[in-house]
Amino acid sequence: MKNMNKKNLSKDAIAEAKKDKRYQKHSETAKVRIRLAVEVFKHREEKGLTQQVLAKTIGTTQKVVSRIENAEVNIGIDLLNRIAESLNFTSEDLAKIFNCSSTIFSSLWLPEAKSKEYVESIIIK
Repeated sequence: MKNMNKKNLSKDAIAEAKKDKRYQKHSETAKVRIRLAVEVFKHREEKGLTQQVLAKTIGTTQKVVSRIENAEVNIGIDLLNRIAESLNFTSEDLAKIFNCSSTIFSSLWLPEAKSKEYVESIIIK
């Protein structure tokens, strides 16, 4: 068995981890996934859709929808766009998910905002 230093045992492992920039980045990413999961679930339930029906509507599988609603997966802009259109997300919904101003998203889901390049150009600015 490894000889453990008593000094190391007294440290708070979580407090130490929170100081690490990788932890902070992962934590922020996880928060976005959780907020997205909540919004997708809430909007899907409000529309009375099953995961399977939503999946068919957005061109994916029920398993992917389940993983999104369980905050187990990062999704791309194309899938986010299809979900937002299908569930009628507002710019305020998207701002809540990404914890930013709704003005960033106000023009993203207009008819001319269908291309991935357009969406990325708005977000990157």
